[in-house]
Amino acid sequence: MQQVTSIEQLQVLSAEIRAKRQGFVTNFYLDEEKHQVWIERGDCYAANIGSTLFIVKKSHTFWNVFYCSTTIEQLSSDLQLFTSQQPQQALVFDVVGRETQCLPMVDMFKHNGYTEATSLVRMSRMTEPMTYTPDHSVRKAKKSEVSNIHTLLHQYFNEQTEQIPYLEELEKYADQGHILVCEEMEKIVGFLIYELNATTLYLRYWFALPAFRDKKVGSRLLRRFFEEGKETKRQLFWVIRTNENAIKRYKHYGFQEENLYDYVMTNQ
Repeated sequence: MQQVTSIEQLQVLSAEIRAKRQGFVTNFYLDEEKHQVWIERGDCYAANIGSTLFIVKKSHTFWNVFYCSTTIEQLSSDLQLFTSQQPQQALVFDVVGRETQCLPMVDMFKHNGYTEATSLVRMSRMTEPMTYTPDHSVRKAKKSEVSNIHTLLHQYFNEQTEQIPYLEELEKYADQGHILVCEEMEKIVGFLIYELNATTLYLRYWFALPAFRDKKVGSRLLRRFFEEGKETKRQLFWVIRTNENAIKRYKHYGFQEENLYDYVMTNQ
C-alpha cells in the first residue's frame, strides 16, 4: 500500500482502471477540497490489487475504503485478497446508488464475509417560499467554536457510519459560514452543518443536546437553514433508514425519500 501525496496521484490511479476498458464500478467520487485534507494529514493510502484500486482513509480504529474496479466479479476477487492482507483491521465500505444498483454489490460484500452495519436513504424537498422571522439565538459559528462542535460530533455520532469530518474540514465550513449554532445562556445547545451551491442546499449534520430537545432547538436551526438556501432549488440530506422518528419529522417539513441509498458494509 502506498501513501497518496497528491490529488493528481488519485486521478492517475483511477484513470488507469478506466483505461482497461473492461467496465467501471466505484464508490469513490473525487472532492479535491476534502481529499486534500486527507492527503495533508497523511491519512490517505492506495493499493492496486488485480484490476481494482483501493483508496483508504485511515483512522485509529478503522479504515474507510473506496474502490475503483472493472466489474463486480473482479472486485469480489480482489476484495478477498485485500481483506486477507488486513486480518486485524476494521474495514468500512459505502455502497451508494439506486436500490437495484446497490443490492448486487451488497450481496457480493456479504459473500466475502462483510455485514451491513447500517443503511441510509436520501431525502429531499423542493424549495418553497417561506417567511423567516429572525431568531437571535441562532447564528453563524465562530472558528473558535469548531473544536467544541468537533467534540460533540464524536460524542453523539457514530464515527464508522456517519463519516465525521476532520477538525480542518469543520474550520473550512466555519470560514464559509456553513455552520449554524443555537445558543442558550451563552452555551451552544445545537448546531447544523451544511453545504451550499447554486442550486442545492445539502444538510450534513443536525444536532441538539438531549437536554434541549423539547425546546425547539432543532426546528430553530432548520428554519434558519431553509432561509440560508432560499435561492436554491432543493434541500437534501441522508438519514438512517431505521430512524423512523427522524424520517417522520423530516416528512413534516416536506422532505420525501428518494430511491438513493447508502449501505455501510464492514468486516467486523
